[in-house]
Amino acid sequence: MILKDIQKNLSHFWAVGIILIYSLLMAEYFNSVSKLVTAMQGLDIRTSIYSYIATFNYFLVILISFAVWLVSSFLFHMFAILLGENEVDFKNFIKYTGVIYVFPAIGFVIALFMFETIELPKDNALEFLKANKSMISIGWIINISSSLAFILVIPIIKHLYKINWLKAFGAVIIPIASIYLLGKFFSEFVL
Repeated sequence: MILKDIQKNLSHFWAVGIILIYSLLMAEYFNSVSKLVTAMQGLDIRTSIYSYIATFNYFLVILISFAVWLVSSFLFHMFAILLGENEVDFKNFIKYTGVIYVFPAIGFVIALFMFETIELPKDNALEFLKANKSMISIGWIINISSSLAFILVIPIIKHLYKINWLKAFGAVIIPIASIYLLGKFFSEFVL
C-alpha cells in the first residue's frame, strides 16, 4: 500500500522542514503586505519603531504556525482516538500532518508572486486592497490551499487509525468547528 511505503521513508525532519518553509513563506507574505501598505502611507520603515514591530511579527508568525500545527495535530489525534479503537503514536501522526502543509506553502508562494504584481495607489490603499480582484484571488488561493491540508488529514486518519470515513471526518471537523464556535462565542459575549 502507498501509505506504508511513505511511512517507511517519511521522517520527522521532512515534516518540520515543510512546516518551517510554510511558516517562512507565510511570514514573508504578511511582511510584504505590511511593508507595502505602510510605505504607501508615507511611513519610513527603516527609522521608525515599525522595523522592530515587523521583525517581532515575522518571528511570531513562524512560532504561531508551528504551534497551530502541533495543537491542531494533537486535537485531530485525540478525536481520532476517541472515535476509533486503534491507538496510533502521536509522533507518527505528526509526520503526516506536517508533510501535507506543502499545499498551503504552495498557496503562499503563488500569493507572493501575485501580490508582487499589484500596484497600489497613493491614497486609499486599504480600500483598494479590499476591492481588488487580485487580492480576492490571493485570499481564495490561501484559503483553498489551507483547506486542502485539512481535507487531506481525513484519509490519513482513516488509514492510520483504521476507522471509517465518517469517524475520520468527525475527527477533523469536530475540533475545527469547536474552535470556530468558541471564537464566535468569545467575540460576541466576552469581548
